Amino acid sequence: MLCSDARGSLVTAAVYALERFGGVQASFAAFLWGCAAPSPVRFFGWLLVQRRVNTRDVLLRKTIVTTEGAACPVCSCELETADHMVFECPFARSFWRAVGVDVVDKGYQVGALQALDVRGVVGDTACATFALLCCWQLWKHRNVVVFRGAVPSLARLLACCREDSALWRGRLKVAERSCVDRWLQVFSYPGR
Repeated sequence: MLCSDARGSLVTAAVYALERFGGVQASFAAFLWGCAAPSPVRFFGWLLVQRRVNTRDVLLRKTIVTTEGAACPVCSCELETADHMVFECPFARSFWRAVGVDVVDKGYQVGALQALDVRGVVGDTACATFALLCCWQLWKHRNVVVFRGAVPSLARLLACCREDSALWRGRLKVAERSCVDRWLQVFSYPGR
């Protein structure tokens, strides 16, 4: 066997080496797994970049919803896809506009989430964590609309982003924690 020692016991180091031998690393792997977001958020990000979160297009493909029920629950305009939910929905676009990130002209897609340029807004520190925080909160906000019948609210979404920013401060390296102060300013609702 390739991954056993002389006695026939499994050698995990050999399994790991075999797994990496000739393997191609996903372009988003370092972006997702190297950031300071909590594990459930990183896992969500992993599903998101592969378009495997349960948006309406996925549910339609699984025949869980009908074509008539596959519209975006937030804007009711188009088929809800991962790209629509994060970047194309008018509500998502208003969120990104409120935080100062131009997603309209850039043509971002969730499959290349690591290309989302937020440095102009939050600086060079913990950009991946900030981007995942935004996507995570857009997903959670969408779920509140779907499962609790809430009305989409930019103010509520930004407030949730502020709360998580404060909580995630401790997840960052000590030298990076000051960037959260900038995040908190970015997530301040313009109407306040």
